[in-house]
Amino acid sequence: MSLDHDRFKVPLASLRAFEAAGRLGSFTAAARELGLTQSAISRHVRALEDSFAVKLFDRRGRGIMLTPPGEAYFRPVTEGLRLIRAASHEMQMRRRHANRLVVSLLPSVAALWLAPRLADFTARHPNLELHVHASRSLIDFDLDEVDVSIRYGLGKWEGTRSERIATEYLTPVCSPDFARHHRLGEDPTILLRLPLLSDDLADDWAQWFEAAGIEGSPALAGPRLNDSTSLYHAAASGLGVALGRSLLIERALRGGQLVTPFEIRVPATFAYWLVLPDRGEPAPATRLFMQWAREQMLAGLGTS
Repeated sequence: MSLDHDRFKVPLASLRAFEAAGRLGSFTAAARELGLTQSAISRHVRALEDSFAVKLFDRRGRGIMLTPPGEAYFRPVTEGLRLIRAASHEMQMRRRHANRLVVSLLPSVAALWLAPRLADFTARHPNLELHVHASRSLIDFDLDEVDVSIRYGLGKWEGTRSERIATEYLTPVCSPDFARHHRLGEDPTILLRLPLLSDDLADDWAQWFEAAGIEGSPALAGPRLNDSTSLYHAAASGLGVALGRSLLIERALRGGQLVTPFEIRVPATFAYWLVLPDRGEPAPATRLFMQWAREQMLAGLGTS
């Protein structure tokens, strides 16, 4: 490869040899760095000197020193090579990131909805490098290296655009033994005398009791857990009754770890959204995940 000028071509290899020799002050050190012989470095430098009809280095003992013309040439060559390296690195990172996807979502959604389906996604897209960012904190697309997020809420977050992909329903769940022991299934008022488990959205219990025709706010006598995964594990272990979210309890219901003793269910206030930064178009890998997530939501119990 060479850089074209009006009257001659400057080989890029010669520029690299010149820059390394000028920076290191030694043909030997430059040869070692570039994986060449000392004579090869000398030939590259001599070719430049012959092209410009100017001396670029003074030989001083075992070392070398840039001449004034060499010094003047060295600075722009160094900057030019730096820009080339930076541009090449950027292109390499783009190629590498083209197959890299970072998805952010709540730990409960990651554990109860995404994790059981990951085998399907990786089987469809084996060349994608998927990273799951599970956190309760709201990510900042300007600061965090996240491509797409699945969020639970009302769909309005500053600096983003959102697409609703699923709503869900709320219904009480407990372990089969707990339901049998307390003879659940007929009169929902019995829940007023049982431990009711809750998470950060405890107010939803009042919404369900209202739909069941039970007046007054329930006294949440059971433990309050700030993570839905722990909440449903506690219910499955017989600690009490939790208000289940259809998207997160579907597998536990199919597996028999949880049961729904009452047919009454109410729509949740919040929904699940695919969230992107409000700029540009999503990368191909992001679009693949978004399409897959839509399909999975439609196939699940969280379908709107």
